[in-house]
Amino acid sequence: MNSRIGARPSLRRQLAWWFTALALVVAIAQAALVYWSAERWEEQVIDAVSAEQLRLSMAQYARDPALAAPNTADMRLFVYGPGQTAPLPEYLAQLPTSAGAYEIFPSPGIEYHVAVGERDGRRFYLVYDVAEHEQRQNNVLAILFASVIAIALAVLAGSDRIARRLTDDLERLSRAVRGESTSAARGESSVREEANAAPQRLLGLARHAESAELAAALDERRRRLDAALARERAFSAAASHELRTPLMQAVSTLDLLEAAPLEPQQQARAAQLRASLAEITRLTTGLLRAARGGAAGTQATEVAPLVDDVFSHLQPEARARAILLGSSVAAGARLAADRDVLWVVLVNLVRNAIRHSGGRQVDVQLDASTLMVSDDGHGFDATSEPSQRRRSGDEGVPSIGLGLSIVERICEGAGWTIAIDSDARRGTRVKVDFG
Repeated sequence: MNSRIGARPSLRRQLAWWFTALALVVAIAQAALVYWSAERWEEQVIDAVSAEQLRLSMAQYARDPALAAPNTADMRLFVYGPGQTAPLPEYLAQLPTSAGAYEIFPSPGIEYHVAVGERDGRRFYLVYDVAEHEQRQNNVLAILFASVIAIALAVLAGSDRIARRLTDDLERLSRAVRGESTSAARGESSVREEANAAPQRLLGLARHAESAELAAALDERRRRLDAALARERAFSAAASHELRTPLMQAVSTLDLLEAAPLEPQQQARAAQLRASLAEITRLTTGLLRAARGGAAGTQATEVAPLVDDVFSHLQPEARARAILLGSSVAAGARLAADRDVLWVVLVNLVRNAIRHSGGRQVDVQLDASTLMVSDDGHGFDATSEPSQRRRSGDEGVPSIGLGLSIVERICEGAGWTIAIDSDARRGTRVKVDFG
């Protein structure tokens, strides 16, 4: 995966987490509502039972005090008034004297609900130990907590599948745009046939309105790009054909001129013209081949003779600037690149160093599949935009030229990697990895 893409968060994963978080919030809210409702219901039951039992105990006390106590272990009756000598417990003595319902906590973990009433000058206290109700509420709380956890785990397990279904359109469109096949491997001939076939409409792959809108926009953009590429291919084919004829005529005319006796100055100019025509021919062939996607070539190119050819072509300009050209490329070393395209790359790199480095030495080295052109001149900021790159030093120092930009475009189109290391103290190194 592209590192710039991998650094971004996953939409599918974010959707899954958001689904889980939303389900968890809803489950917690529902559990809280259920617990609150259950607690309110228990409180109402406790108050109703306490009030009813207090009413029955006061009525029974008027008939027979011995039978007034509740017939249950979690309730006790206390009477305060005439004829009562036993003191009230401390937690009851602290209660208000007015009739009503109260909640007290005589010790940690113990809760009593007390119903207070008055009759015939006596005050009645019905103490209700609500431990059973509290246990029931705790059981409800445990069940609700377990249900929230179960819902969260279930949603977490299913949210990824839901998110995958929602983002499946985007993934399908991205695979279609990249030209991936459903097969794990394909032969070169099938790839070529697919490239020549009419492109599949992305709109047919979309299942949702939003992805359909994106697919329609991509279809329209691809249609425009296909039209532009068709025009460029037609122009390249026409340029290749139309340029070949005048170049051949120019070379033939130069042959006829050189056949006649020429003065030394005229011979030098004729040689310069022949070199220029040869460079135009190779540049045209190499650039058109690179534009057509044939930079990799059909067979490996021997590098040492090509470097000698480039040095021979650029030697007059290097000699005029007092720059030495050196090569440490081993004999027989080869690169998987088209010879004409490789010639364009090497000529631009070496010429760029000759014209703009301000140094005294330009070297060409080859290490495995990495070709390096280095100089000992002024450096430049390799991180800046190509149009803004300038060599270090005085304001009058010229820019680094277009050669490096041309090489960068060729390498980008061919899938080669170019790296630039430049410093004012040790010059510039340009590495092209053909691996």
